[in-house]
Amino acid sequence: MDVVTTIISIIVAVIVIGFIYYYFKRAAVTGNNYVIVDNTSDGKTQFDSKMLLPLSNNEDPGMAFSYACWVRINDFGYKYGAPKVVFTKGPTDLTSMCPALLLDANTNSFIVKMDTFGGTEVIPVNNIPAKKWIHVAIAVSQSAMDIYINGTLYLHHTLVNIPRQNRETVHTAVNGGFDGQIAGLQYFRTLLGPSEVSNLMQNTPQPSQQDINGPVPPYFDMSFWTGH
Repeated sequence: MDVVTTIISIIVAVIVIGFIYYYFKRAAVTGNNYVIVDNTSDGKTQFDSKMLLPLSNNEDPGMAFSYACWVRINDFGYKYGAPKVVFTKGPTDLTSMCPALLLDANTNSFIVKMDTFGGTEVIPVNNIPAKKWIHVAIAVSQSAMDIYINGTLYLHHTLVNIPRQNRETVHTAVNGGFDGQIAGLQYFRTLLGPSEVSNLMQNTPQPSQQDINGPVPPYFDMSFWTGH
């Protein structure tokens, strides 16, 4: 076997191994995900999931779980002065949230809340535009939380203590929710990484006729965002 043939064989072997790894990595994620809201749901209409989600499928470093969804905000002025629930894992009175995604009471910001054994941690995501679909992913490990906006890591937040999971179901649009829509809400028993989040973004919500005929595209463009 000459040198060229040997090099080609090595390259082919590396490619095959890469495909095998990718396949099983994807299979692991798919086997641990639970679809809570599949189609587009009205942000003002409360949805109470009956699905009992299993707790974290602990990985080598410890606890790990993730949530991902698409959100579109039509009007941040709706219910001005009151926080607006996009979704929460916990009771509807918000006494336990692991996690919760809300809209800020007075600004165009997302608020991510996470219960830990040291208290509830609150992380704002600023300058969210209206009338554009935005993909949000929240990946939680035993010691940190990663927040992705449209596949880009917005923040790696170190938790002060271990997340305090609860056995409640997931609720969206609690008490009138928000003026907008939510779609593709999923729970994962694993820690999503950048490649998995990027893959989830390929499954975009169906745009409305208003989106199609509108003056601006319905999907999020990072050039519109000055949150960082």
